[in-house]
Amino acid sequence: MPSLAVCPTVRLQAGHYVAEISPSAGGRLLSLTHTHGSAPIDCIVPWRGEEPFHTHDWPKAGAFVMLPFTNRLAPAQFMWCGKDITLDNASPTQQGLHGFGHRSPWQLLQTTNSTAELQMGHAGADAEWPWSFEANLTYQLSEEGLRVQISVCNTAAEAMPLSLGWHPFLPYAAATPNPIDVWRVHAQRQHVIGLDGLGHAEASMTQGPMQTFPLPVEQAGTVAFENYSGQIKLPLTRDWQLTLRSQHAPHLLIHTPLGFNHVCVEPITALPGALRSAATSHKLLSLLPGESRSLVCSLGLEDASDTGIRAASQPASF
Repeated sequence: MPSLAVCPTVRLQAGHYVAEISPSAGGRLLSLTHTHGSAPIDCIVPWRGEEPFHTHDWPKAGAFVMLPFTNRLAPAQFMWCGKDITLDNASPTQQGLHGFGHRSPWQLLQTTNSTAELQMGHAGADAEWPWSFEANLTYQLSEEGLRVQISVCNTAAEAMPLSLGWHPFLPYAAATPNPIDVWRVHAQRQHVIGLDGLGHAEASMTQGPMQTFPLPVEQAGTVAFENYSGQIKLPLTRDWQLTLRSQHAPHLLIHTPLGFNHVCVEPITALPGALRSAATSHKLLSLLPGESRSLVCSLGLEDASDTGIRAASQPASF
């Protein structure tokens, strides 16, 4: 399998936050650290290594973008506009997993002390994805934390499917005495996807009432939340909580793996299985020639004494 180089990296700093990014390793966020206080606090599971890694065997740390599709596609084929599309991504399992933006080198366009802008172009007409597109990725640090913007423009001559996501590995809240009582998400529906992440979630045909769901994070599995509130608060230490917000991502996927000290909390623009659902894929995913689609996420620390930790029911704001 081909490998991705981690170095050289880009370091950003603003307020009490420091971030490190690797353009060559899929544009990944390697670390996000809050430096105020007696000891630095890792807001994501940090990636300390500098060795190249195989594109289909990446370390379970940091955060990466998902494009041009999100989550698992098994087998890696689908129907689009009456055509059978089969993707060859050289995966040992023959699955499509999180697209390939995270397995491609990105070009660093420009950087400042607190901002980095990256770009990736895909020429299309190949076995991995038959449509051409241009993707842009911007990291911006401030005193509030990290803002990530992902955008994709269809440069092909025909409509293509597109879903976007952001995939951070967040530290497991071992210091929280009762995680079941603390982790909550506000959403319209909950879909159990299964530990292997291969389940499908059919989108609701009608709008329903918002509900508050508890999340037993000590139990391994994958759950998708349909039309979530755009914000979730996660306990990190006894004094701090993480706040994750998103725009243009109606859904949230949470994966708790077996035997790891992290949890994946992923804002996504389409539910798992959408690309293989003939009834909804074209309407929900279609991106016309020249059109763009974007996703914005933010991640930062807040005082854990904020009572909002018990229910992430407020709308997102940036």
